Amino acid sequence: MTPDAPPPRTDRLQRIASRARTLAIVYFALLFMGTHIPSFGPGGPSFSDKWAHFAGYLLLTYLVLAGWELTIGILGARHYFAVWLAGVIYGAFDEWTQIPVWRTCDMSDWAADVLGVTIGIVVYQLLRPLLFAVTGRGDGDQ
Repeated sequence: MTPDAPPPRTDRLQRIASRARTLAIVYFALLFMGTHIPSFGPGGPSFSDKWAHFAGYLLLTYLVLAGWELTIGILGARHYFAVWLAGVIYGAFDEWTQIPVWRTCDMSDWAADVLGVTIGIVVYQLLRPLLFAVTGRGDGDQ
C-alpha cells in the first residue's frame, strides 16, 4: 500500500454502507407510495402538507448522500449537484404523476420538495462529522 492509497474498507463499514443504501431505497419507495395513494375527498391532513413535502425530501436527500458517501468515499461538488438535480426532477415527476390517482399536482408542493432537497444537502454537510464518528470512519478515509 502506498502512502497516498486509502486504507482498505472494513467489513463493518461495508455493512453500514449497505444498510444506508437499503434504507434510502426503502424510504424512497415509501415516499413514492405515500404520495400516490388516491385521495378521496376531504378528511386528509388538516395541516399544510408543504412541511411534509419539505421534510420528506430533506430526509430522502440525507439518506441518499449518506448511502452514497459511505459506499464510494468522499463526495465532490458534482455528486451534490447530481443529487440536487435528481431531487428537483423527481419532485416534478412525483407531482405530475399524482394526477392519474386523483391527487393534486401543486407547484407549491414541488417548491417545498426543491427546498427540502436543497436544505437536505446543507444539513448533510453539517452532520457529516457525526456520520463519520458513528461509522468509525475518519473524514478523509474511504
